Amino acid sequence: MKRFIAGGLGFLATVAASGAFGQDQPPNKWVMYCTEEGGRDCGVQATIDGNSLLGQFLVVRYSAAYRKLSVVGDGQGVQASMQVDSNPFISTSICGQGICQYNAGKSAQLLGEMRSGSQIQVQIQLQNTMAGPFQQTLSGFDNELQKALAAQRGG
Repeated sequence: MKRFIAGGLGFLATVAASGAFGQDQPPNKWVMYCTEEGGRDCGVQATIDGNSLLGQFLVVRYSAAYRKLSVVGDGQGVQASMQVDSNPFISTSICGQGICQYNAGKSAQLLGEMRSGSQIQVQIQLQNTMAGPFQQTLSGFDNELQKALAAQRGG
C-alpha cells in the first residue's frame, strides 16, 4: 500500500512539476507530449475549454510512464468522473495537489474505451461546487496515444 501511495504521489509531483499544465496547448485538441522532469514521461492530453466566459477548463491526461489517467481542474478537486460515449461514468480514486488520478485498473478500462470511443464527458467535483460536464471529442486521441507510447519506448 505504501508503494502505491508513493508511486501515486511521485506521479502527482511529476505532473505538477511539468509546469503550466496544458497552457501552451490549443483547446479541445489531443496532443502528445514528453517531459524529462522527474524521469521521462510521454503521454497524451487535452485541455477542455468548458466555458470561456467563466474561465472553466479541465485537462485530461494519460501518462505512458505511469499508465494512468488524470484530470486537473481549475481548483482543488475532490473527485473527477469520466464517461466514454454511453458507458457508465467512472470516478477517480485519489485527488491531491489539484490533480485527480485514476488507479491502474480504472485507467486501463477508460483507456480501452477511449481508444474505440468517439466522445468523453468529464466532470470534477471541487470543494464547494461541480464543474462540468465538459465534452471532448476523441478524434485524434488514438493517433496521439500511439505517438506517445512510441516516444516513451524511445522509438
